[in-house]
Amino acid sequence: MKEIKRRDFGQTGLKVTEVSLGAMNLRTLDDENHAKQVIHRALDLGINLIDTARAYNEEKEDGRLFESEVFVGDVINQRVDLSEPIIIITKGHGYKAKDFDGYINTSRNKLGITNFGDLKIGDNDIKLVYFFHGISKDRWKDMIETGALELAKKRREEGYFNYLGFSSHNGHEEVVKEAIESGYFDVIELPYNVFSHGFSDDLIEYGNIFKLAHDEGIAIINMKAFGGNGMVDKSNLFDDYCDISTQNRLLYCLSNNYISTVDAGCRFIEELELDVKVSHNQKLSKQECLKLEESAKKVNEVTKNTCRECTHCLEKFECPAGINFPEILALHTRYILAKEFNGDIEEIKNSYSLIENKADECTKCAQCNIWCEYKLDIHELLERTHELLARK
Repeated sequence: MKEIKRRDFGQTGLKVTEVSLGAMNLRTLDDENHAKQVIHRALDLGINLIDTARAYNEEKEDGRLFESEVFVGDVINQRVDLSEPIIIITKGHGYKAKDFDGYINTSRNKLGITNFGDLKIGDNDIKLVYFFHGISKDRWKDMIETGALELAKKRREEGYFNYLGFSSHNGHEEVVKEAIESGYFDVIELPYNVFSHGFSDDLIEYGNIFKLAHDEGIAIINMKAFGGNGMVDKSNLFDDYCDISTQNRLLYCLSNNYISTVDAGCRFIEELELDVKVSHNQKLSKQECLKLEESAKKVNEVTKNTCRECTHCLEKFECPAGINFPEILALHTRYILAKEFNGDIEEIKNSYSLIENKADECTKCAQCNIWCEYKLDIHELLERTHELLARK
């Protein structure tokens, strides 16, 4: 496979591969070796940035704790062939000064970093970027008023980590703009994809945030390029019905020149290899990007209040009736798209007929609703899905 193209990592002096590895979803796997093989393969492919966080953990039913930071640290420690420092992003919730050292020290320990200054994991040089995770108005206020920002700056100078950054999400544009202009940060991580591209929109209230960060010399990591945790990877939802294919979604992000790297969250080596392969393709023109945005707008309109199949709910909740509702509701979304784009409805009904615990077995306990990040009424959606897909 060809060498991955690289871009400037802000004004850090580093060059970063256009595609990087998001290690969040590795915690959802059942096999620790499988998780580590994904990281090994990323390094084999030449990827030089891995994104993790203290919060990326999951305890399995048998008591095993899968920690993304530990996986990343263990793999880098094992390698004897790395010819350059690997850039590691990790994140913590130390928004108050009294909590900051606890988070950074825990992350350093989990990653296996014991020295200061020229940081190493085992015999390998690394560059550690430490993030305030998911800043909001209240968290930003705490960071300023409690002195956490100044403490982070001091710890950077003392060599606890190399660069300081933050991540955030849509709806916090005002805070993001203020943080970028504060002069504290070297790197930021923001969501951006064909369905949600506001951070790089010249017409929004706070202007083009990506351009602002780029002009300030801040490196930009693009998260949620595909929409979130495992979103529609199983069903290839958009690939089947319109031009918003997995390939085009990645190319859309890579075609934004303000972005330093696209954080591709992967659970399988095949996903990672495909992302790298796609990155070698010619980037999209402005006209092609606009066309994809129009298709995404249409999809958004017809799939309002439908399941995104992010599966975050299943990380916290198990249906007492044994219903795999993300699987069922994904078929509901496919049905809506098939109707809109003249797809095969009968195929979707056939898929529903093969599901053992169907939507009409829901006990209406409504406990699943609590865990839906998009505040969907899952019971209501299950009823509607059964009406549409069940064979009469």
